[in-house]
Parts: sequence; C-alpha cells; structure tokens
Amino acid sequence: MKHKFYVIFILITYVLLSSCERIKDENTNVYENILTGKHIELEMVSNFIIEENSNQFIGTFLFVKHRMGSLVLADYLNPILFFIDKTNGKVRKIIKFKFGKGPGEVIKIGSFEILNDKIYISDMGNFRWSVFDTSGNFIFTARPFSDLPKKINEKQKGKYVGNGNIMDIYENKIYNCVIETEYNRDLQQQNSKAIAILDSSLNIIKVFGRYDKIFGEVKSYFINPQITISEDGYIYFTQAPTYRIYKYDKDGNYIKTFGVKGKFRIIDKDIPSNLPISEIMTRTLQFSVSDAIFTFKSFVLHQFLDRTEKLYETRDLLDNNYYLKVYDKNGNYFQSDIKLPGWLMTVDNDGLLYIYEKNEPGNRQIGVYRIKLVDDL
Repeated sequence: MKHKFYVIFILITYVLLSSCERIKDENTNVYENILTGKHIELEMVSNFIIEENSNQFIGTFLFVKHRMGSLVLADYLNPILFFIDKTNGKVRKIIKFKFGKGPGEVIKIGSFEILNDKIYISDMGNFRWSVFDTSGNFIFTARPFSDLPKKINEKQKGKYVGNGNIMDIYENKIYNCVIETEYNRDLQQQNSKAIAILDSSLNIIKVFGRYDKIFGEVKSYFINPQITISEDGYIYFTQAPTYRIYKYDKDGNYIKTFGVKGKFRIIDKDIPSNLPISEIMTRTLQFSVSDAIFTFKSFVLHQFLDRTEKLYETRDLLDNNYYLKVYDKNGNYFQSDIKLPGWLMTVDNDGLLYIYEKNEPGNRQIGVYRIKLVDDL
C-alpha cells in the first residue's frame, strides 16, 4: 500500500513539474531568427471606395473578416453586418439585427464568425452570444463562459471571462480568447490560460495556452489578445503589450514562441486602470501595441501600432501609425517592420491585404496590396 501511494505521489509530482516546465517554456524560450538576403515590400494592386447611401450607411467599424467571398464589416454603433464586394466596394448584402435585450436581439456586436451557414455574434451589450442563419434568422443564444458545461468538470461557474472580440474558426470549431477570472488582475494575467475551443453549439471543449510574461512585470489592463489559424490548423496567438507570438497545433498543444522586437516599443511603465485618463493617454504614447495577426500560405503577418497625440484629439483610428512584421510559419523573420499606409483590416485566401486608408463617411477608401519577397541589393 505504501508503495502504491509512493508511486502516485511521484506521478503527481511529475505532472506538476511538467506543467510548470511547459509554462516556463512558453514564457521564456523565444525563437528569434532573422533571415538574410531578402526583405519584404508592399505592392499596391488596386483600391476602391465603399459605396454608401442613406439606406446603407456605415457608422463605426472595428472588426472586419473575409468570409463568404466578401469583406464583412461589423458596425460598432448599430447591430448590422455589411457584406462588401472586395473588388469594387459595392454593398452585396446587409443583415440588420433587431436592437434590444430579448431573444434574437443584439445591442452591440463585439465580433462575429460565420461557420457552417451560421453567424455567431458576440454581443458586448448583452454579454452573451447569439447565433443566426446567414439570412439573419435567430437560432439560439448562449453564454459559454458564464454557464460552463458540466462535462469539463469545473468546480466554479464563470471561471473564464470570454474575450468575444477575438475569435477564429477551424474544422467546425470556434477558437476564442479567454482569461481565467482568478487571474484577471494586475500582475496575475500571465498565469491564466488564454484560448478556448468551442463546438458549434458553443460548448467548451478545451482551454489552453498562456499569457505573456510581460503581464507579470508591469501592471497593464491592455490585454487585447489576437489569434489566427492557418489553413493547415496551426494557431498563432499574441497580445497587446508584446511582439512575441505563441504557436500551437489545432488541439492546443504548444509548439514554440517566436518573435523579433525590431521597431516594437515594449511597455516599461505600469498602466493600472485607476490612473487618471490624462496620465493613461500620456503613457500609452510611449509603447507599441500588437493589433492583429493573420496567416496565408507560408506567411504570418503581425500588425502593431504606435499611438499619436492626434489620435486622442480626433478619435480616428487612422491617426495611429501602423507597422507590419512578416514571418514564415516556423517563426523565421523576414526583414520588414514596414510602415503601412493605414490599418490592415484583413487578408483574403489569395494573400491580398485590405488596408483601410481613408476614414471619411461616403468616401471610405480601401487599398488592396500584396507582399513581395525581394532580394537585397
């Protein structure tokens, strides 16, 4: 009997040490390799103006995806999805969701996904997800992170806070960024799991990943995680205050951490949420922010930004300075850190980049680009 307990003790100790070592690897062993002899350039393909009129006027949009062959814009002020022809800017389709708190009603679209002819809306106003068909007909509502399924054997309901603004899809599953309630506080976020896999009924299948070590070094409520999944099922994950990218397989098994600092300015001052707004604004001018991550073919694209004083005067997102880092899928860095002519909204399946260049209602310009790998002279 004593021997049996001893074996169990050794096994438990091994599991705990293995878990600690995995977390350590994710946060400390960063692969950094700069490829020489070539660099990345941005080549313009075309541009277009989004067609708007009184019946199809776009308010403010922060979330854009390439889905169903269109650029899909989520209006941030009104619960509306606009499907834009990516060749000429014409509005192909509009889905207006009823505003409200009842079943099938939406207050504010945080983000969305389209999977198997269903539209998944993360409703930031109602703190829930609502699901519709692609004609806008309501199907069901769920709160996957506040009403956890019993099958994942969690002791506490609401153990995770779901960041519904950030999601992607692969093989009939939705991948959503989360943070554990227990660690959702200053200097604790790096201990939290970071990504949840949900099935099409919004049941949690698995939670995995880890936040960057920067959250244990400075106080920051700027988490803003970003996720993308390649066509062959690899997950790439980053967060606002870091240039580091975490790679996992489709089942959430950790592969590597990679990244090259380049022009990215790392936060070195605490920014707790209880600072005066004026001081928060001043401090946020002093560091860069990871803003988006995309994959296509053999490339990983990482967009980051530097805020400007003008941004706080105009509230125009195009008054940020945007930059692009380019890696291959193994984390090797191509000489890039390119200053972009606007905000990179999304990338399509052909590798075309759609950059928002002019933020004027009725005259919203989108530039279409591709990246080129060029030999150094």
